[in-house]
Amino acid sequence: MKKNVVTSFVSLVLVPWLFAAEPEVAPEKSGPSFDAGFDLRFRYEYKDNWMDKGKTSVDTSYEDYARLRTRVWGKADFTEGLGAYLRIGNEFRDYRNSTGNKHRNEFPDEVYIDNLYLDVKNIRERVDFRIGRQNIKEGRNRMICDGTGGDGTRTEYFDAILAKVKMLERSDVDLMAIWNRYRDDWTIGNPHDVHDQTKIKSGSPYSKMHEKALAAYMHYNEVENLPMEFYWIWKQETRFFDKKTRYPGRDFHTLGTRLIPRFSETFSAELESALQLGQIDGQSGMEGRNIIAWMTYAGVTYERADWFAKPRLTGAVLYLSGDDDSYYKTTDGSTATGWNPVFNRTDSEGHISAGMYDSYRWSNLIYPHLETAVEPYAKHKVRLQAGPMYAAEKDNDARDSYRGLFTLCRYDFPLLSKIFGKRGELKGAVIGELLAYGDYYEHEEADADVATWLRIEINGKF
Repeated sequence: MKKNVVTSFVSLVLVPWLFAAEPEVAPEKSGPSFDAGFDLRFRYEYKDNWMDKGKTSVDTSYEDYARLRTRVWGKADFTEGLGAYLRIGNEFRDYRNSTGNKHRNEFPDEVYIDNLYLDVKNIRERVDFRIGRQNIKEGRNRMICDGTGGDGTRTEYFDAILAKVKMLERSDVDLMAIWNRYRDDWTIGNPHDVHDQTKIKSGSPYSKMHEKALAAYMHYNEVENLPMEFYWIWKQETRFFDKKTRYPGRDFHTLGTRLIPRFSETFSAELESALQLGQIDGQSGMEGRNIIAWMTYAGVTYERADWFAKPRLTGAVLYLSGDDDSYYKTTDGSTATGWNPVFNRTDSEGHISAGMYDSYRWSNLIYPHLETAVEPYAKHKVRLQAGPMYAAEKDNDARDSYRGLFTLCRYDFPLLSKIFGKRGELKGAVIGELLAYGDYYEHEEADADVATWLRIEINGKF
C-alpha cells in the first residue's frame, strides 16, 4: 500500500510539471527563491464531568494534560508558476490525570509529514493546481475543514489534488479529489500507538475507515453586497471495524449553498443550507439504508466598527438533522436521517459540544444562540457565546431533547512581535466552556450537573 501511495503521488506530480514547462504557463524568474521557518503551539487543557461520547450518560472523572506541537517548514519558488512546500511536525502530551490515554502521545511520539505539496500556478491565466498533502478550508468550515480529525487537531491535512479555477472577474471554483487513509504511513517513530486519522468510533483506535471524495466549491462574488457559495461533495466512507464487529460504510452526496448578504455598514447576515442523499451498506440479513439528511444555519449580525472596542452582536440558529436510531447500525432498515459532518471534525461550536458525539461527528442538534465580540485594544479580542442546545431526535433512549445550556468565552491576545527583525511573533488565548446539563443526560451525582472545559494556549511563529 505504501508503495502504491508513493507511486500515485509521484505520478500526480509529474503531470502538472509538464504543463508548467510551457513558457506561457510558467515564465522564468531571475532565479529560484527559498524560505523556511518553524512554529510551536503549547496547550494546557482541563475537562471535568464530560458526557460519555455518543451516549446519554455522564462521566464524573476529570482529565488534564499539556500538549506541545512543533513544526518546521520550507518553501521553494522555482519559477513564477512552480513551487513546493514541506512542513514536518511532532506533538506529544504529558497527562497529569487520564481516564484511558496515559501512554498515548507521550514523548517523543512520532515525526509526521504535515504538508507536502507542489504548486503549479497560472495555467492559461485561469487555473492553479496544488497536488499533495495540504490543508483545505472552505466557507465557515461547516463542510470541509479537517481531513484528519481522528488525531485531535494535531493535523488537519487532506491527501488531495486541488484545482482553483477562475471563472469570472471575481468568482472562482475549487475542484477537489481527496483520498484519506485511516493510517499515515509517512511517519518516523510511533513508539506508543497508531494514530487513527479518520477515527469514527471512540474507543476503537483502529477503526480502519478510508475516505474518498470529489468536490466542487464555487465562490460567486459578482453581485454587490451578496457573496454566494455553491457546493457539491461526493464522499465515500468505507466499512470500519471495532474488534470483531464490522460497521457499514456510507456513499453519499452533499449539495448546499451559502449566502452572506450585507444590508448596510452595520447589518449583515449569513444563511447556509445543505441536503445529503445517499446509501449505507447493507448489514447482515438486511438491505442497505437510504440517507436523507439536512443542515441549516441562519444568523444576523450587527456591528459598529466606528465605536470603541468595535462591538459585534450575532443572533443565530444551527440545525443538524438527527435520527432516533443508532448511527452505526439499525434494527429496522429505515431511512437514515442523521447529519454527516463530511469533513468538519473540529470544535466549531465549542469543544464540549463536539464531545457529545463519537469523534466529533456533529449531528442531531438544534442550537439557537447569541454571540458578542469586542476588541478593546488592537489584537485583544474577547468573544462570548451562549444558548440552549437540543437534540432534534431523542436518540439513545434519551429521556428528553434538552441537552443543556452551553456557554463559551474566549480571549485572544498578543504577546511579542517582530522578535527576529521583521519576523517572529508570540500570541496567546484562554478559552473556557460550560454546559449545564439538561434532561437529555443522566447524572446521579449532584456535583456532576455541569461539564467544564478550559484551555490555555500559546502560539509562536518564526
